[in-house]
Amino acid sequence: MSWALHRIDDRLIHGQVLVAWGARLDPARIWVVDDGVAASEWERVLFREAAPGIDVRVASVAEAAAAHAAEAEAPRAAFLLVRDLETARRLAEAGARVTEWNVGGLHYAPGKEKVNDYVYLDERDRESAKALLAAGARLIVQDVPASRPLPLGALDPALAP
Repeated sequence: MSWALHRIDDRLIHGQVLVAWGARLDPARIWVVDDGVAASEWERVLFREAAPGIDVRVASVAEAAAAHAAEAEAPRAAFLLVRDLETARRLAEAGARVTEWNVGGLHYAPGKEKVNDYVYLDERDRESAKALLAAGARLIVQDVPASRPLPLGALDPALAP
């Protein structure tokens, strides 16, 4: 069963992940994949305590890529969360075979263009998205399970097939 959700969201663990997606998919484990968080003791503790009753594992990209296939065979559902498209691309390049990414929140920052209400992209994001698409991954924009999923390419002409 394991991988129930691979999500790209600059907030990592937050209400939409825990309440909306968590209620729908009931994860036993949440992997937070972020080199910066993995290198910071206080951030690791913060994220581990953010989801009571769920085993939160904080890992670097290299650690998560090495464990990805084994987790796919584990019992019960697991989520994998990354902060941005570049981290998702790096995870794929390191060997994690992800066929679909939920693009749940890439919020405004200077230099980013609005794709929809909760996804903003710059050229670096688009290059990472193109690499993921070229590797065969689907990029689906959907903030919560109740909203309509849309391919990222349908919202951004630069990524249309």
